[in-house]
Amino acid sequence: MDDLPSKTGGLTYEQAGVSIEAQGAAIELIKPLAADTYTPRVVSGVGGFGALFDAGFEDITEPVLVASTDGVGTKVKLAARFNRWEGVGRDLVAVCVNDVITTGAHPLFFLDYIACHKLEPQVVQEVVRGMRDACLECGCALIGGEMAEMGEVYRPGEMDLAGFAVGVVDRLNRIDGGSVVAGDVVVGLPSNGVHSNGFSLVRKVFEGLSDAEWQEHSDRLGCSLVEDLLRPTQLYHGSLRTLLDNGAEVKAVAHISGGGLPDNAGRVLPPGLDVVIERAAVPAQPIFGLIAEHGGVAEKEMWHTFNMGVGMMLIIAPEQVDEAVGLLAEGPVRPVVIGRILSGDGRVHIQ
Repeated sequence: MDDLPSKTGGLTYEQAGVSIEAQGAAIELIKPLAADTYTPRVVSGVGGFGALFDAGFEDITEPVLVASTDGVGTKVKLAARFNRWEGVGRDLVAVCVNDVITTGAHPLFFLDYIACHKLEPQVVQEVVRGMRDACLECGCALIGGEMAEMGEVYRPGEMDLAGFAVGVVDRLNRIDGGSVVAGDVVVGLPSNGVHSNGFSLVRKVFEGLSDAEWQEHSDRLGCSLVEDLLRPTQLYHGSLRTLLDNGAEVKAVAHISGGGLPDNAGRVLPPGLDVVIERAAVPAQPIFGLIAEHGGVAEKEMWHTFNMGVGMMLIIAPEQVDEAVGLLAEGPVRPVVIGRILSGDGRVHIQ
């Protein structure tokens, strides 16, 4: 390569739309944020070609790794419009970790992928700060990631986010839904709003609003529309650990994300069972009513698109429900009994 002819003043990578300097500046800004999350198992983190993590689990009889990947979707378009980025960083960790913990796993480490039109180091720093805070909340190490500047793929101001989480669970203690039987009780852990799903519909519903209208205080919501919709996804790690660490038997867990309760609740059932959800028991936040009314969205469509007030669903034996509810009652996410398990053919009933 050293023998190749050079041409001074020729076309540069930056002129083609990619700034190596901006990428380097962003990495220096996020390194200390990632380092804040490192656990003793992190051998090497951000900066190398591959992050190293100690996979010795002497305290686990049969360790099984659990992996999940997800993204924030078009919620990033709303974040870009109002230049509010930290919340979507928290979203990214939460959507992945909430999947991993449904097995009873402890999250171990997290990686991210950030793609954008033009790399802005301060924006990347804000996004990663949100990731850092969510990782600290659930004891998960942020050990690496990737940034891609693709001006020909993304429009000015646009960004896309993807995340990758890995956890570990003892095969002997994993939650897999296999012990669920008719008569078991469905306990819902409330969401704090829309979370990160359905934003293509949300943006369509409110597309005619001006920036001022988006940011105007709503008595119905208790905040502005943009504040409500950009509220980060609730992280349920602490709630589930409270139950499991206190010996509560949780038979099945479902993360209620895209597809809502109708599409997610049945995924954790053994054959021959149905889930019945009591509509009136679900603690729906005002934002869902506002979306339905403003957009003329049918109730069935709402339930199949949004979490409608429940971000995580637990299935617990009836004799253990009071204990489980009591353990969680003083925590940040108050549990609600929202349904039951009946004999059936794998369907989810909202009634």
